[in-house]
Amino acid sequence: MKKVIIIGARLDGHCGVVQDTLSEIGGHKIIGFLDNTAELKGCNINGVPILGSSSDIVNMDFSVDTFFHIAIGDNVARGAIYDELGKANLKMLTIIHPLAFVSKSTKISDGCYIGPFAIINAGSSIGPVTIINSGTIIEHDNHLGKAVHMAPGVKTAGRVSVDDFSFVGLGSCILPDLKIGYAAMIGAGSTIVKDVESGTTVFGYAARRHSKNIYTDTETDK
Repeated sequence: MKKVIIIGARLDGHCGVVQDTLSEIGGHKIIGFLDNTAELKGCNINGVPILGSSSDIVNMDFSVDTFFHIAIGDNVARGAIYDELGKANLKMLTIIHPLAFVSKSTKISDGCYIGPFAIINAGSSIGPVTIINSGTIIEHDNHLGKAVHMAPGVKTAGRVSVDDFSFVGLGSCILPDLKIGYAAMIGAGSTIVKDVESGTTVFGYAARRHSKNIYTDTETDK
């Protein structure tokens, strides 16, 4: 039985998904949460205590057989906490849903989450603390960097590269041999037909560049 501490305790967010997946896998016991929400301090979540905030990690004494999983959707926060865990030499838990398919030739790094009905095909590599959500298809020879977030139903063709901290929105498709830059953001339902520059937001067919928040303004740039 592996002891697990989950960082991020929002049950209506990614944490709820992680808990459900651990229940499906079996063989894990959640012994605590770390969460920065002030209102949760001293509370229990489904009978499991909030042990403190993520910033308390360096001051807490954990047993050598304890594993950590970061159940936070925000890429930057997830990557920063991963770095702190690494400095403290704490062990990360990668969680792969039993209904996911992962090729034996794929390399999955520490702390990743692979959801139900996700497919990761031959020759791909997945960087640390990357989220690959339900029903996402990562085709052969893809490379995903650190703290990437692939939303449900994303499809990538062969030899796609997605750099660190990038987000690919719900149901988007990426054509073969393309490169998604560092910390890029791709809106839901986009079809990516050319490389996406680092730090840019794009959405829609042919992934037109957009300068505003895609969740509050869906008019494409002219």
